[in-house]
This record gives sequence, structure tokens and C-alpha cells, in this order.
Amino acid sequence: MKIIFIFLLFKSIIFDAFSQPINEEVFDTELKTVQLYTFGNGSNNAGVNTNVLCLATNDQLVLEFDDLKASYRQFHVKLQHCNLDWTPSRLRDLEFLNDYNDFIINDFQVSQNTKIPYYHYGFVLPEIKMAGNFVLFLYENSITNNPIAALRFFVLAPSIGITANIQTAQDPAFWRTHEQVNFEMSYGNYDVRDPRNDFQVLIRQNFRDETIKTGFKASSLNGSKRTLAYRFFNNENVFLAGNEFRYADLRSNFNRGANIAEIQLGYEDNVWLIPQGSRSNKTYLESFDLDGRYIIETLDGDNSSVNADYMHVNVGIKTLEIPPSKKLCMLGKFNNYDCSVVGRMNFKEDFSGFETTVTLKQGMYDFAFGLVDIEGNTDFSVLEGDFSNTRNSYEIFVYHRPPTAKSEILVGYALIKE
Repeated sequence: MKIIFIFLLFKSIIFDAFSQPINEEVFDTELKTVQLYTFGNGSNNAGVNTNVLCLATNDQLVLEFDDLKASYRQFHVKLQHCNLDWTPSRLRDLEFLNDYNDFIINDFQVSQNTKIPYYHYGFVLPEIKMAGNFVLFLYENSITNNPIAALRFFVLAPSIGITANIQTAQDPAFWRTHEQVNFEMSYGNYDVRDPRNDFQVLIRQNFRDETIKTGFKASSLNGSKRTLAYRFFNNENVFLAGNEFRYADLRSNFNRGANIAEIQLGYEDNVWLIPQGSRSNKTYLESFDLDGRYIIETLDGDNSSVNADYMHVNVGIKTLEIPPSKKLCMLGKFNNYDCSVVGRMNFKEDFSGFETTVTLKQGMYDFAFGLVDIEGNTDFSVLEGDFSNTRNSYEIFVYHRPPTAKSEILVGYALIKE
């Protein structure tokens, strides 16, 4: 009886480990500016490239990050294939890799002429043989340790054509504050038994997993043309439009960029942004943004990877006190929309508002202010507002699980920007 109990307990532990979704997170606070992006196809900017790798191209996925410990550490990479819900799949490593699943990062450089020293690491992911959801785990010294970072990415086997557009929400109740995504699909010669039900479609706004909507069902099927039409009548494809992101031009320590009030040079440099205010009660103002992302660039050196310095960026927003059950956060891709480590703002009575300080590498940064409740839900509407004129990016992901497959395959992808 004791042996059976131990076996069942062990089986339960293994099952739980494989049933938990893997979230994207950087656990080591010394790692900064962690980027995983597609390199190739004429666009090689880490800040604006997606983390979707297409199997039919020569593109590569690249990992870059800085280590502010500023001394060499041996980092290892391990890849994990995941199901649609980001739980680990049952695939063996050799089913999606040609190599042993333990890769040492040997490419590193020491920062040059920076006040805050760091080591810059780079790694090109190995060839991946199949499509789907993946997680890159980063380890120090050995993959037998706990990971110090987990980064999600996608591999696409392009088989489905997607036609889509963005427009103001058609429901009169939402036309000022929301927008809707309309789309159709063409599955051509792709082998699928029940097109209406076998495809799983996800839509993501501004590259944030928290915005994902799913459960879409085709309203009509054209068997001769092998197309699926999606028409919605209950606002299933409607998203809060939000506002254009705020931004800060941190490309120089010597010249004030856009939205910069003051630069204080010292042993380590400090920058103060122009005091911010609520935009929810103001008229929409069209402006260019990066849809929440950032670009590393310096005007003070030639090589941004190792010449761009880090600076302490002081940010304040003048607003009334918030409910005690919520916290006010400065959010963006720079902190993965998670203020548990950096970006949480504290009330300063002498400022009559909230302030925070974040350490950022020189570049262009998007950010927004959100109220986060105890369950982790973020409300941007209170301080940023929602305007149907906002230009957002949307990604459409189409998955299919063939009858003999162990997990879902990503067979269609489209990026739409207004």
C-alpha cells in the first residue's frame, strides 16, 4: 500500500508539472534588456521584429541581453516545446531539434566607455524542425539548475492564408472606445478534416499575451474555394482601443530628447522625464509609437550593443491617490508589463503624485500607466483613456492539431497594423 501511495504521489507531481503554463519572466534582476527576435528578411531591429520564426525562410531567432554583474558567467539555453496553452508538451527533444538540448552561449562582449559596466551576450537559436509554441529557458552554469529566464516564441509552418483589417467597432455602444478585427482564412491544399472546428484562432493586441482573445468559430465555409469567413454579432472580435503609448527618447546622455526634462551627469547618470498627467479626459492626439516596445540606440557611440549606457530614469505622474487595493505602475515591453520588479510607482506628497525610477539602456521607449489589482489585472483606461482612432497592432495566430500529432501546430500567422 505504501509503494502504491508513493507511486501515485510521484505521478501527481509529474502531472502537475506538465499542467502548469509557462509564463514569460526574467528571474535574475541583474539581466537587463532581454530581447528575443527574428533576424533576417531585411529587418533586423530587435525592438520592432516579432518573435515568430517562419520555417519556410532563412530567418533566425536571436537572443540578446546584458548582465549588469559585469563579469563573465556561463549561460546555457534549453528549448521547450509547448501546447497551445503553454503547458509543456509530450514531445521529445529530438522531435523538434537536431542537436542535444543544451546550448552554451559563447558570444559575449564587454561594454565600452559606459558608466554602468555590463557584459552583452548574444545567441542564435539552433534550427527547429517543427512548428508550434516554444519557450527558451536561460540557465547559469548548468541546465540542472533553476532557470533564470523564460521567454516565449513561435515557430510557423505557413499553410493558411489570412486576410484581415482593423476598423472602428460597429456596435454603437463601443464605437468611441473600441475597435474590431475582421478576418477571413484560406486553407488551400492544407489537409484538414473539419475546417469549421479544427482550426483554433487567437488574436493578440500590441504583442501582449494578456490581451489574447480566442474561441472564434467560422460563420461560413466555401468548400470549392476552401475559404472560411468569420462574421461576428456579439462583439467577439472587439478590443479596447486604448491610447497611443507615451514615449521617452533616451538616446543621448548629453542632449535632451523628446519628453526629457533634465539630465544630470555624474558617476552614474540620472534623467528626469517631463511630469506626466492623466490623458483619459483629454482629446485623442495622433502620434507615432512602437506599440509598447522599445529600440536600443545611442547617439553617443557607434555600437549600441556595447556603447549604449544605462541611466536611471525618474518618472512621475501627477494624479490623485488610487484605491488601496490597486497599485499604480509604469508598464511597457521594457518590464514585460510586470511591475513586481521595476515600474511600481509610489505616492510622493511633495510632488502631488506618484514617482518611480527605472534603470534603462539608451534608446527609444514606449510606456503607459496602469492600475493593477491584487489578481494582476491591469486597467489602462483610467489614466490613458480609450480612443477608437488609436493605431494598434494585431497578430492573428491559427493553430491546428492533426489527428496523429502530439500537440498543436502553428499553421497561420498575420500581423496587421493600422
